[in-house]
Amino acid sequence: MRQPWRDKLAVLSGGSSGLGLHIAMALAEQGAKLVVIGRDQERLEQAAKKAKAVGAKSVDVFAFDVADETVWQSDSEEIVRWRSFIESNQLDLLLNVVGRSDRGMLSSLNAGDVLSQLQTNVLSTFLMTKACMPSLSQARGTVVNIGSLAGILSGPGMGGYSLSKHALVGMHRQWRLEAHDTGVHFMLVCPGPISREESSGRYDALAESRGLDSKHARPGGGVDLKRLDPKELATLILDGAARRQMELVVPGKARYLAALMALWPSWADQILRKRFQRD
Repeated sequence: MRQPWRDKLAVLSGGSSGLGLHIAMALAEQGAKLVVIGRDQERLEQAAKKAKAVGAKSVDVFAFDVADETVWQSDSEEIVRWRSFIESNQLDLLLNVVGRSDRGMLSSLNAGDVLSQLQTNVLSTFLMTKACMPSLSQARGTVVNIGSLAGILSGPGMGGYSLSKHALVGMHRQWRLEAHDTGVHFMLVCPGPISREESSGRYDALAESRGLDSKHARPGGGVDLKRLDPKELATLILDGAARRQMELVVPGKARYLAALMALWPSWADQILRKRFQRD
């Protein structure tokens, strides 16, 4: 079995649950050295235990909020320990998987709602990437930023999520251009709705509170797309990162619609409206 990440050092921001956990397990199966960062100490310890059980060379965990700039600037025990670790190691792979979806028409949101989405979906990735760049540069490593189809295509009722994911895509491409001479590679991943056990009813209350029907609460805001298998997606991401692929859009056909959005936006909007289930 091809194992390009064996003995490589990989940091996962948001690697204790969801897609991040699946990626962590896929790396562990290849014998990678893992660093998993999240907010919940118990979840981190559970993730570490699972990763070691399936073959991780080593697992270190750090519990702090990567989206909170005040935490990064503090001298807490966990941040001091993180600084010491990242300054003394060369980093082969950084995966920014932190993210949170949303529901609501933009007209129903307030500034706090939008800022919260930007902090979780954009600022977390910015701060994490900035902190890791010196270590990544030493190893000429790879940064993988997990975006969304909502970052290249808008969808009705997705609230501040699409707005923030578009911002993430712009930031990613800016990093990619600026990092060219450092040898650090940047890969953008834009997946459609991902299958998850706890997705049923996850956004029902939020959609209702913002005046939307239950169809908007479905994964992807109700878009008519097959749910992605997170294990298969994790494999695609790691294979793409090993090949230093620039962008991974799943399903791939969404690329054509994104291109159409730039060339013929009125037609693209018509197609998008039809793809969202509202019956």
